[in-house]
Amino acid sequence: MTEKMELKAFALFLASTFFAEVITSFLNPAYGFLSHAVILMSLLILSASRHGDNPASNMFLSLSLAPLIRILSLSLPLAYFPRYAWYSVAGVPVLAAAATMIRVQGLSLEDVGLTFKKPLIQTGLALTGIPFGMVEYFILKPEPLALGFTPIEYFLLALALIFFTGFVEELVFRGVIQITAIKALGEKVGVFGVTAVFAILHIGWLSALDVVFVFLVGLLFAVSTFRTGSIVGSILSHGLTNVVLFLVMPFLP
Repeated sequence: MTEKMELKAFALFLASTFFAEVITSFLNPAYGFLSHAVILMSLLILSASRHGDNPASNMFLSLSLAPLIRILSLSLPLAYFPRYAWYSVAGVPVLAAAATMIRVQGLSLEDVGLTFKKPLIQTGLALTGIPFGMVEYFILKPEPLALGFTPIEYFLLALALIFFTGFVEELVFRGVIQITAIKALGEKVGVFGVTAVFAILHIGWLSALDVVFVFLVGLLFAVSTFRTGSIVGSILSHGLTNVVLFLVMPFLP
């Protein structure tokens, strides 16, 4: 597969994911589930067919994490778990899949950004999570997640948001997927393309403004990861954004 064909395949993946999210959010979640399942199987077949071409094979394999995230969110019986455990239940399989891909592809922890390089930049980026959470709250105005929670349950939910939306999602998108996309398609396509995937998966919030906002924030995270080689600042900013969005702002006057 030439680089031009790889670009076409990646563009098709983006378009397919967009339409699958539209189907899930606006038509029927069951049909959206099936659409994402088809995307997942197609990516695995593409990865297997290019097994001798590591950059392309690894990219398609890594991209399969995106439809997997949506499939899990649509299929897991979260209603049977306490609400503060929802993010943990949904995040553990994604973390296991990401860890498996890191091992299969022979990536090191440093390769996927799990290193504390340029600490001042990482600290500054981490603190952006507070204003980001405030801005996104005024875009979405979500219902509070912790109504009636005990202090322990509130604390557990905050930890789950930081770890499973901050750590796991940044490991998946800015760590595993971005590094393999850059190797296969180059820096610009890898950074902007993976950021687009990340934003598309937020269509379910039914806000075009939020998709744009998420794209810009994700682009900041992507560029920071590419320039510094670390996802630590992005992890903390992402986690703080969701804590402020769901657990702080809804309870303020």
